[in-house]
Amino acid sequence: MEFPDLGKRCTHKDCEQLDFLPIECTKCQGVFCMDHSEFSNHSCSHVENTESRTKQATTWYECTFNGCNTKYGCEMQCIKCLQHFCLLHRHHGCFDELTTKETKKLLREAAKKSQNQFSIVKEEADKKIEATLRQAELQPQKKGMVQQIRLMKLKGKALGDNKIPMSDRIYFSIHPPFKNNQIIPAVPLFTSKNWTIGRTIDLFASRLKIENSNNKLNSLKLHLFKLNDGKHISETMEHAFSDLISKEIINNGDSLILDYISPKIKPEIESDKLLQYQLSNV
Repeated sequence: MEFPDLGKRCTHKDCEQLDFLPIECTKCQGVFCMDHSEFSNHSCSHVENTESRTKQATTWYECTFNGCNTKYGCEMQCIKCLQHFCLLHRHHGCFDELTTKETKKLLREAAKKSQNQFSIVKEEADKKIEATLRQAELQPQKKGMVQQIRLMKLKGKALGDNKIPMSDRIYFSIHPPFKNNQIIPAVPLFTSKNWTIGRTIDLFASRLKIENSNNKLNSLKLHLFKLNDGKHISETMEHAFSDLISKEIINNGDSLILDYISPKIKPEIESDKLLQYQLSNV
């Protein structure tokens, strides 16, 4: 584990999940995840009971197989008859009269439905996490932790040159150039801290599958800019990323913009365009 001191476990007896941004109750001083941070959600002993805090009863699902009374706290519904069954009776004969083709069709539909549901839940969870991170960024004492969390998220899915040693890798969320005047979602990429900006732009362009004419005269050139303020990260392509990081011009895990700029003008991002990039990151 790279950051062993990050986060604390929720002290709610039915939770105890590791939370990277734990919240301390102002009444009982307990540490809780966001879901259990409200007084009512952890039955705070320092707050008087009210009717609004009445604990909701757990919903139990009883197996519908004849003669079985097994109950579970989560529903396991048959994709054909839509009845709930326990693990022992999940193969209850529903598919016996179906042809192999019909069975495969039902399974495909169920898999597609599950995938869609997972995508929706994941998207909502990502939005919730991002909102929490943005709120935490406003607190100076948590800014460093937020940066580390963002970095860990990038490391899990970033693309780059796999020949780069793990110890040399630095990670960025790269916003590609507009395509047909439309925003393209940011892509997590990594490079080597020892590489120059020019070499890294070549790698990023290759990974993003976008045109790169940086080696041609009088062609639009790709440049890197900081997402938060639109500043050009360097006037020269020969700068190594290790220099930029040591001077705190950029940080490992930053969001950067990769965009085309005419060689006849000073490299900069137009204010309206920068705003569109920033809004796409919200």
